[in-house]
Amino acid sequence: MQKIKISDTTLRESEQIHSAKLSFKEKLEAAKLLEKLQIDIIEAGPVGDSPADAAFIRTLATTLGYSCLSVPVTLDKVGIDETWAALSKAKKPRLNLIIPTSTVGMEYQHQMKAEKLLPLIGETVAYCLSLCKDVEFTAEDAVRSEPDFLAEAIEAAITAGAKTITLCDSVGELLPEELTGFIEIVYKNVPALENDVKNGRITLAVHCKDNLGLASAAALGTVGSGVSLIKVSSNTSLGTLSLEQFLNVLKVRSDTLSITSNVSTVALQRTCARLAALTGTSDQGRRAPAEAAELGTGENGLPEINDIDGLRKFIASVGYDVSEDDLGRIYSQFQDISRSKKVVGRDIEALIAETAGQAPPTYLLKNYVINSGNAIAATAYIEFIKDGTILTALSAGDGPIDAAFKAAEQIFGTHYELEEFQIHAVTGGREATGDALVKLRHDGKLYSGRGVSTDIVGASIRAYLSAVNKIVHES
Repeated sequence: MQKIKISDTTLRESEQIHSAKLSFKEKLEAAKLLEKLQIDIIEAGPVGDSPADAAFIRTLATTLGYSCLSVPVTLDKVGIDETWAALSKAKKPRLNLIIPTSTVGMEYQHQMKAEKLLPLIGETVAYCLSLCKDVEFTAEDAVRSEPDFLAEAIEAAITAGAKTITLCDSVGELLPEELTGFIEIVYKNVPALENDVKNGRITLAVHCKDNLGLASAAALGTVGSGVSLIKVSSNTSLGTLSLEQFLNVLKVRSDTLSITSNVSTVALQRTCARLAALTGTSDQGRRAPAEAAELGTGENGLPEINDIDGLRKFIASVGYDVSEDDLGRIYSQFQDISRSKKVVGRDIEALIAETAGQAPPTYLLKNYVINSGNAIAATAYIEFIKDGTILTALSAGDGPIDAAFKAAEQIFGTHYELEEFQIHAVTGGREATGDALVKLRHDGKLYSGRGVSTDIVGASIRAYLSAVNKIVHES
């Protein structure tokens, strides 16, 4: 009886479509459900610009005990460092370098030709291995790749130390015998892969889309060719092989196929129904996130969370883990927001995203005054605190945010190139909380900062200040 491993991509794929994105608490619940099933590998989403991504990976890393925690990375070494910083405390960590190997995929995602991308694969796998002993290389759209380039990419990854090689049928149109034939061609082009798979030095995995409804048969058919890891998902919105479908097939035909897994199928149906409800792929529809509910208010109009202990308990109840320093900063901003509106869970989550994992603040925002209108030039007066000293500046600008940023630059004494600026509402209505994102370029590197406030100018200043504090901290 051959034992195969199961890797679940629910959390990773839920990040790819906005309508399927899960809240922090939902993601944590999904991961715990998957671990109860004894899923071998749980694949989380990438660590992006939001500090909430890293906060979630850090929390999940200390939560999982049985399952391996896999996090995707790209060719960005700075991004790899940030990912590893969040992942490093996991009992079973894995870095998964995902690279499109088809011609269209390479040019669309990386704007690179094969000859430029190839050396970066080996270099990046080696860099990942210097941080984490378990490194996976995933060839996206492998079945539509040029055979010679795919072979060279796999060879480069193996030579650099990748322990798992994943081949993706990203279209999901191969018949079972065609997928098996594809693997035989890969073996022919990469003899070292077949040898390492047979000797147990390399784990070969397949990730199949299910557009024709044949993914279960196709994946199981590859087991005879040395595949020992199958990727599935509880969120079938992107057409990935269904976790429940695959495990049911394996359960019914296990003896016939002489294939088994570590996954516990005792509570499979109930667990998959809950996962489907979380991801919105069941008839039950998606539940409203618990943290989106409005917090109750007392007679004085302030939220029931009226001290730092109450906030600490609420943050813990929705699954976050923040340091005492971060908690203090979150509480200070929570008090500012609660003076002007009722606070909802999304407001607190935005504050956590802004605060968690940020650099120690060299500069603190004390006050700001903005004058703006269609008949006057916009001006901004800002007060920052550094080492107990109040620093002030006054500047005009092309609009209130431009004036505020220019005033800040006067205090810093440095001009930073503004690479990107975004602002959106965290909650709806006239009392919406604004969430600002600022990216500054300094010495060739990008530094991102986030700010949250009921005032969009205030949110923007906080985001700018957050990015600058990162630059100063590294200098």
